[in-house]
Amino acid sequence: MKTLFFSLFFCMTAFFSSLCAAEKCKDSRIPAPYIVAKAGYFFFADAEMRKVYSNGGIDLQLSGAYPVYPYLSVYGSVEFLQKSGRSLQGNQRTSIWEVPLSAGLQTSFLMYSPVPIYYYITLGPRYVFAQVHNHSPYVPHHMNQNGFGGFANTGFLFNLWQGLTLDLFGEYSYCRLHFHSSKTATRGHSVQVGGFAFGGGLGYSF
Repeated sequence: MKTLFFSLFFCMTAFFSSLCAAEKCKDSRIPAPYIVAKAGYFFFADAEMRKVYSNGGIDLQLSGAYPVYPYLSVYGSVEFLQKSGRSLQGNQRTSIWEVPLSAGLQTSFLMYSPVPIYYYITLGPRYVFAQVHNHSPYVPHHMNQNGFGGFANTGFLFNLWQGLTLDLFGEYSYCRLHFHSSKTATRGHSVQVGGFAFGGGLGYSF
């Protein structure tokens, strides 16, 4: 997974660099294209999921945005999170991992000029791949599901020095998935696998 994140980071860096080479105009009121590797603290919004996975976990993201209109950018991200917990009835170990893919529109406003600080809001759809691993003999050991949801995030971009960019963010996501059971004595269930994430990251503005 780390190799995948680094590969995506370099590919997106090369892509944005080529776009910026073709467009030389600069306006400090409009944020430049950027790519950021972020880490955050994630916890589920669903009460039942918080009972099973009581503690928060690390959320890794690779995101980028490219301006297409004044104060409006196209945004995209790939994300990975994994959490472990205990089943409510049998207290057996269980874990879940998710890979959300997001796309949306981001609007940004210059807040401070000498060291450019931008406030941004992003909205858009999200497609989530999820897998649950259970260590109980009474339920399936592996349950896979994926589906559409949505997300919203907000935060501040700090252009620190020669393209070095700091991103402080908060995010909410929603995606309800139905996990089917292959065992005759059990039944599937629907859960909200989205939640809240807060954190920061470093990247590069072109």
